[in-house]
Amino acid sequence: MHLPARWRTVVSAATAALAATALAAGPAAADTGLSPGGCPDVPTVQPFAPWQDVADYLLAPDGDLEAGGSSWLLSGGAAVVEGNEPYAGAAGDHRSLRLPAGASATTAPMCIGEEHRTMRFFATSGGSSPLRVEALYTKRNGNEKSVTLGNVHGGADWAPSPVLAMRVNELAGEYGNAMSVSLRFTANGKSAWQVDDVYVDPYRIK
Repeated sequence: MHLPARWRTVVSAATAALAATALAAGPAAADTGLSPGGCPDVPTVQPFAPWQDVADYLLAPDGDLEAGGSSWLLSGGAAVVEGNEPYAGAAGDHRSLRLPAGASATTAPMCIGEEHRTMRFFATSGGSSPLRVEALYTKRNGNEKSVTLGNVHGGADWAPSPVLAMRVNELAGEYGNAMSVSLRFTANGKSAWQVDDVYVDPYRIK
């Protein structure tokens, strides 16, 4: 599978910048605000605690869609719409991602290290067809690669997705442990979906 030309440029540039940051950090990472994994250390939340998942998660780029999805790549009729999942995020959140059957949406690239082991989100669907979730990255030889993280089934009510292994994080060591990755959501079959609050878990040893 191939990334659109727009994202090939963005992902390649982001990969180079992240690798340079990781190399420059070296042993002085503690003084630069970087975590030991090489990616920026950012605030985390526990949005899935009511479901006995007390892992710390960080929000994917505009993962709550409250910025209007301007950094997402939308195709096939995908759009940001009114209506928010009722469990996580800020009290004033009011937007989510609508995916008609066959539509797809891709986040902007984010930094992924070996410690970013899983991801999760909220979704709802009125049909039985699954939602495919993929991680997209550029290989060291310049070729674009997609890795399926899972095919998720949903219900009529908003609910958290299963915990999905990031999988590509196992390759992050080849990129200075600062790998540029986008997440793509595709509504397979004949079912429409709504997606909101996309999170990644940066595992921390306590």
